[in-house]
Amino acid sequence: MAESDSGPEETTDVPEATPRLAKRRRTGPIAVPVELADARGVSAGTGSVCKLFVKRVRCNFADPWRKHGQQSSTGTGFLVRGRWIVTNAHVVHRAVSVLVRATTGPPVKYEARVLSMGLPCDLAVLEVPDSRFWEGKDSLDLTGDLPRLDDSVTCIGFPMGGENICVTRGVVSRIDINNDGLLRIQIDAAINPGNSGGPVLGAQGCVVGVAASYLKNSSNIGYIIPTAVLEQFLACVDGPSPYLGIASLGIGRVQTLESPALRRNLRLPDGFTGGVRVAAVWPLGSSADKLRVDDVLVSIQGVEIGQDGTVPLRDNERIHFMHQITQHTAGRDSVSVRVRRSGVEDELIIPLQPDRWLMPRIDGYDAAPEYVIVGGLVFVPLSWPWGEVRNDKKATALWTQMCYSPLPEVGRQVVVLSKVLAHSCNLGFHALSSVALHSFRGEPVKNLAHLARAVAECEAEEYVFEFSRTAGEGRDLVVLSQNGYG
Repeated sequence: MAESDSGPEETTDVPEATPRLAKRRRTGPIAVPVELADARGVSAGTGSVCKLFVKRVRCNFADPWRKHGQQSSTGTGFLVRGRWIVTNAHVVHRAVSVLVRATTGPPVKYEARVLSMGLPCDLAVLEVPDSRFWEGKDSLDLTGDLPRLDDSVTCIGFPMGGENICVTRGVVSRIDINNDGLLRIQIDAAINPGNSGGPVLGAQGCVVGVAASYLKNSSNIGYIIPTAVLEQFLACVDGPSPYLGIASLGIGRVQTLESPALRRNLRLPDGFTGGVRVAAVWPLGSSADKLRVDDVLVSIQGVEIGQDGTVPLRDNERIHFMHQITQHTAGRDSVSVRVRRSGVEDELIIPLQPDRWLMPRIDGYDAAPEYVIVGGLVFVPLSWPWGEVRNDKKATALWTQMCYSPLPEVGRQVVVLSKVLAHSCNLGFHALSSVALHSFRGEPVKNLAHLARAVAECEAEEYVFEFSRTAGEGRDLVVLSQNGYG
């Protein structure tokens, strides 16, 4: 699992040499000593980097009626377009205060505001209202070119283990996509806690990506968000409509077509060697009422999909076809998709929207700490943040069962009994936790609000809850008396 690079204190070393970069106009004192003449591009780039001091109050999904205590953390940001600071969304998420200190000029901290945040792509844009902060500062240039394998890169930031700015270098190791299909770059330059949001410079001194995370329990496997993704996010910040999320076809995982027998069954012509099979079409997804199960995706935007689900990236490199989707903007763009259905090829235009999940995944994006308490029974909607907090066998079983399920209808939630607050009124049920609610007094529960209304309107002497066992071994009944006695 890739971990965000903000966490407990760690140490890091500044390498002895840095790659040759283009010269930049020096705007202030350099916070890191650079001894080699060919490192002037890096040293000038440090003047456009700043340290972020964040105070945050995280939501408490275990006890959603209260919040966690205030926490302090640091991160890195860099100046773009003469008016914005770019950083990672996880650096400033749930922040109650963000202070910015530049590497040039007086060491004064200025108050910053979060202008826009894209939690699915882990990017955020800050603004500093005080004009004194921007005096004498240059912005970094973003390159539109994707770096190549083995290209030299330089990370600049404020990792834990010291106060001054730090420079590390490495090479591009891999270009791939993450679990959501979003383009990402793997590098072997050290990315440590505190590097989050810092710029990664290419050989010409331009930004090729944003430092984002590292692979836990590994050696020098870091991930950066390429500038193509950053530019897509910035276009939403500067545009008429907000960032909605990562574009998707809404079909989940496709089936590869490497089996000749399967290809014959789908009536694919002998001369055609590509394509992937649609295994599911989500009811609220972009392709609802357009694609069908057993359709074969032939190409997207004129780019043919291989039978292994990949498309050409450049030269001898290939990448998963989801990249052809996620490089477009959800809520704005449409894609042309050629499909073969029952032996006939057709072209469809599909407007793109983000995926919608039955189990929300990101706090502040599609998940929120909601709750209803009835007779000491604490009900919450099933979500990824709740499961991370609970982290028990029953919660894990619910995760496994629901984590890839699409949202079947608007407003639908899986209501879960998170725990029982022990009282005489719920005697006999104190050990019950992390189970999904099936029904209340025989009526299936659609969502948390539906449960609250049903309980409020109930005039019977007893509340009867029916819970589904995760192993499929029937259901548990919980009966509470309205008079408050078991």
